[in-house]
Amino acid sequence: MLWRWCSCINLDNTSCDTSTASGKCPGGSNIKCCVAGKTPAWYINQGKYTSYVSPDGATVANSGCGISSLAMGIRLLTGVNISPETLFREGNQYGYYCGSGFCHGDLVNLGRLHGLRVSWTDDTEAVFNALKKGLGVIFHVRPESKYHFTKGGHYIFLYGAKIQDKVKKVYVFDPNGYNNNIYVLFPLKSADGGIQVAQKQTGADFAILQKK
Repeated sequence: MLWRWCSCINLDNTSCDTSTASGKCPGGSNIKCCVAGKTPAWYINQGKYTSYVSPDGATVANSGCGISSLAMGIRLLTGVNISPETLFREGNQYGYYCGSGFCHGDLVNLGRLHGLRVSWTDDTEAVFNALKKGLGVIFHVRPESKYHFTKGGHYIFLYGAKIQDKVKKVYVFDPNGYNNNIYVLFPLKSADGGIQVAQKQTGADFAILQKK
C-alpha cells in the first residue's frame, strides 16, 4: 500500500530515497516534501493502539514509543508478529513500566523475554556497523527541534544504514506516525548535523538489538 503523505525534510542535511515535491512544506526552498514509498509490514504506528489501558491510565498511543520500537525489532529479528500492546501489558504485569513509559532496563528485560539481546551504548560506530549488519537499534531521543522527533522524551527505531556522499546515514522509523519521519534517511553523527544531536547528555542512548 502506498503512503498518502510525506515527510518535510531539510535537504541541506537530510536525504530522500524516493522523490521530493515542492509547495507542501513551510520554509525556504531547501525544505521539501519527501514522498513516501511503501509501508514496511513490520512498522508500528503507536497511535493506533489504544485498547489496553494500564492501571495508571496509560496506553501504547500515549506512552508506548519505546515498546513500539522494541516490537518492531522483535518482528524484524525473530519473525514473531508481536503487538506492542502485548509488550505493554507484560511490562505492567512484571513491574517494568516506570511511570510515563519504559526505561532502558525495562526494554532490556522485555527484549530478553522475547528472544532479543538489548545492549545500550553511546558508540555511534557500533550503531552504524550494527545497522549495516541488518540489526535494529532503538534511539532514546532528548527534546530538541532540529528533526522534530519530540517535545518531550521519545524513542525511535533505526533500521538500515549506508554511506552517502562520504556521510554515514541511517534510516529512521518513528513510531509516532504523525511525525512522518518513517523510512527517512538521516545523517548519524553530530559532526554531519546528524540525529546524534538529539542524544541525551547522560548515559548510553542507543540500544542495539540482536537475536539471542
